[in-house]
Amino acid sequence: MAAGRSWAVDSLRGLSIKRAGALSTKFWILSLASVFAVALLLIGHSHLPSLSYLTNHPPHPGSPPPPPPPPPPSSTPPPYGPKDPPVPGELKIWDPPEMEALVHGVLAGEGIKRKPSYPLNPFPPSPMTTPPPDDGRQRPWLGSVICSAFDIERRMLIRYTWMKLFKDVPMDQRFVISNPGPEWMPVIQQENRTFGDLIVLDHLSEDDFTANTIKTVEYYRWLAEKSPRKYQFVSKMDTDLFLNARAMYDRKLRPRMAPRNSSTDELVATVNHTLVGQFYYDSYHKTSFPHGAIYTVTWDIVELLPKLQDEFHVVAGEDLTMAWLLMKARQKVTFVHMNESEKFEFDPKDMRPGERTPWARKDTDLTSSWHALYGEDVIAVHQLKKDEDWLMVAGVFDENGIRPMPPFPEEPPADEGEKPGYSRPLYHSIPDNYWEFDHDGTWLCNGVWKLEPGIGRDMKKNETAQ
Repeated sequence: MAAGRSWAVDSLRGLSIKRAGALSTKFWILSLASVFAVALLLIGHSHLPSLSYLTNHPPHPGSPPPPPPPPPPSSTPPPYGPKDPPVPGELKIWDPPEMEALVHGVLAGEGIKRKPSYPLNPFPPSPMTTPPPDDGRQRPWLGSVICSAFDIERRMLIRYTWMKLFKDVPMDQRFVISNPGPEWMPVIQQENRTFGDLIVLDHLSEDDFTANTIKTVEYYRWLAEKSPRKYQFVSKMDTDLFLNARAMYDRKLRPRMAPRNSSTDELVATVNHTLVGQFYYDSYHKTSFPHGAIYTVTWDIVELLPKLQDEFHVVAGEDLTMAWLLMKARQKVTFVHMNESEKFEFDPKDMRPGERTPWARKDTDLTSSWHALYGEDVIAVHQLKKDEDWLMVAGVFDENGIRPMPPFPEEPPADEGEKPGYSRPLYHSIPDNYWEFDHDGTWLCNGVWKLEPGIGRDMKKNETAQ
């Protein structure tokens, strides 16, 4: 199922990321990405499409201009809480706030009025030219990157960094794109013939509003209806997130699986309605939900969310959509939190002074949601939008995971740059009345997010439960 050998893969045989020769590695990866993108364009079509395809498509004629951005955080939001006063001994009843969601500065009601700027023709079959042989290995985990159809260069960078490094981890690797439009269609077909790792949601337009609202739920629908394999866990992640897939599997997923029975080594999940991610709070929408850079769900959630969408028709930011659907359905989900030393936003200001490495300074704050790399806990590094930052981070990983952190210099150079701010995780801002104890003594937030036993509201272990 995972992309196998091809002329491009064979040409990069032996590629590995090492500190020695880092400049050469960066040069060849970026050169290959550029050459491959140009080659696809020449093979697939005779000219480049308009750059307007790379951004939002224009609003439907007659639509009003986008509304102003949301009020600043200092504004006092209207009161919000449980729908009905709780009956003694019963749990609070939560519904989504009575408000229209805001998606990247656009009200959801206005965004859904936009029409595609090109016909949504079906994506033609494009099987791999040289498919890999079936190695018989089970792959209970699907790792999928949600991306724009037009971002070929970043897909190449991902393929030849963490996806290649961790090819031995039992996971299938995919990119999820929307309909690229008739001009890009031949290019994307040729890309899929080469790598065989694209899932094309050809009923969706490739635009920012769609990508940030319904794309994830529609991806789950595609999996539930069309996937040839039922996975135990499904991860979705952003293109600017570097994944230490080895650590993710070993520490977060494998402990939650076991052999189906004593006569087989087939692994199945031992948990249900479970999500692995980082807890987040949006004060404007007054809702807690998993941070969208990466989260992993059990297969029952993959099957559930499209059904709930068909029933409730929620249009909001993709991660907010999940929370509101679950609230409407009164469906609890166990939340396995990734702490800030495991998943974080990369802050270049936190790098060691005088070094061009991704390692954090000695006095870094690993409880902040923004910092550089530190120690062995790293699983997911977000906000790597620049290729040079991506490659710098990739250079400290090998097939076993993150390399040992080098010692701090005895006499570090003077720190004359901008200092990091070390902002607090936003789940610390969740109002007190959002929290309650579930019937089994575990913490419950917004009526749907159920923390694991022994985990407190601060996402730390061993807080005394009820």
